[in-house]
Amino acid sequence: MHYTMSKLLLQTLLISILIVQTVSSCFLTRKITVKVVDNLPQNSPPLFLHCASGDKELGNHTLTTGQDFQFHFCVNAHTLYFCHLWWNGKQKAFDVFNNDWPSWYCADKVCYWEARSDGIYNSKNYPPGDLDKKYDWDNA
Repeated sequence: MHYTMSKLLLQTLLISILIVQTVSSCFLTRKITVKVVDNLPQNSPPLFLHCASGDKELGNHTLTTGQDFQFHFCVNAHTLYFCHLWWNGKQKAFDVFNNDWPSWYCADKVCYWEARSDGIYNSKNYPPGDLDKKYDWDNA
């Protein structure tokens, strides 16, 4: 009888853990969203971007003015994501999330990045308020 009760409790615990992980894939950690927005001039060439981490490939994407690319992930102690952007003969590669950054760097669990004709901007608020220019474009 004791064995049956222990087995039943263990099964219930395992099912509960699976349900919690299904509902929230970031069990015991925080979920971050990275959003990269094309805010380049109308009728300009498209923005090409490639994002990845050390173990997750997010592929190549093409954005036109007003479009965005976003992705979500669960943070661990070594989480680092970067994106490489190309536009109109210019390019820039930079970290879009680094777990070593202060928590306010991606407020409300959203790291917001915006490509403009004069560089790459970031907002520490979401929805974005004041944007800070972080990077100039480099020649490709």
